[in-house]
Amino acid sequence: MASSLDETDGIPKIDYGGLENSTGFLITVAQVEVFRNVESALSPFDLSPGAASALILIGRNPGIQHGTLANALDIKLARMTKLIKSFEKRGLVRRHNPVRDRRIVELTLTDAGRRLTRQVTPSLLERDAENTGKFRETERAEFNRLLKKYSRFGRPTE
Repeated sequence: MASSLDETDGIPKIDYGGLENSTGFLITVAQVEVFRNVESALSPFDLSPGAASALILIGRNPGIQHGTLANALDIKLARMTKLIKSFEKRGLVRRHNPVRDRRIVELTLTDAGRRLTRQVTPSLLERDAENTGKFRETERAEFNRLLKKYSRFGRPTE
């Protein structure tokens, strides 16, 4: 079956079968675009978007437990443990067992982790501003509000 061409730009038209109105599909397409842009901003730091987010949260929440961090980022605990080990290997994060309960592991950034986070955060936020630059400020605020509502952001997962 041959594709029909759009008369204005020569790009084949595709029948998405209703996916063009599927929230999940549109979020997935948007996520691919966001990750492509964010990964290019993070490549000089050798960090993935998830790793950068984890470092920022550790820096903003010194002493956070890795289970709490995993829940906040919706990352499986085993994956978070692996990520924290990679941070330790790079000298970015330190684990600490508080005297009050030696079973607890708290995470803090090292000096190197703080320096890296200070570099990464503006890059991420600038890239986000570029990505959403096509929105008016009110549209961006509404878009973020709706994404938070859709994803149950900030609420415990069940």
